Amino acid sequence: AAAAHSAGASPEFIAKGLEEFGGAKRRFEIIGKKNDITVADDYAHHPAELTVTLKAAMQMGYKNVWAVFQPFTFSRTSMLLDDFAAALSIPDKVVLTNIMGSREKNTYNIFTKDLADKIDGCIYFDKDKKAVQTNECKQADFDTVTEYLCEHAGPGDLIITLGCGDVYKVAKAVYNKLK
Repeated sequence: AAAAHSAGASPEFIAKGLEEFGGAKRRFEIIGKKNDITVADDYAHHPAELTVTLKAAMQMGYKNVWAVFQPFTFSRTSMLLDDFAAALSIPDKVVLTNIMGSREKNTYNIFTKDLADKIDGCIYFDKDKKAVQTNECKQADFDTVTEYLCEHAGPGDLIITLGCGDVYKVAKAVYNKLK
């Protein structure tokens, strides 16, 4: 607003612009609310971004904050594993998807389970068909993640997808599937 004012914009023009600004896409973007469950998406993919976003979410009065995180690149996940674990220990519930390797091959021998093991109560979804299914490890694709969230989240909860990959598709699918 100050920059617009110094550039000569009228106070009325500035006020109108601020009223119409919906915020940056994929920065705590509210997808919608159904059955008193709020669904949001955020681009956070670094521990510092996750920490800020999740601390803010925890202060918003939701019954439970569900963080659905898609780690991005094997190198970043490996190098920042403990920092990711600390950030993802902030919310009430954590669901991890498979690591999105992007351009990388997994030469780091790092897996979603390695991060999940550092977060109490974490549920993770593994695409590896040989993965042993347990209460903590589910067979994974985004449809399965969506089903899990819709079955377990309740009124007053926030489900927020986090990551720079295609995890935003989970937020949209959850919102569409909620009755």
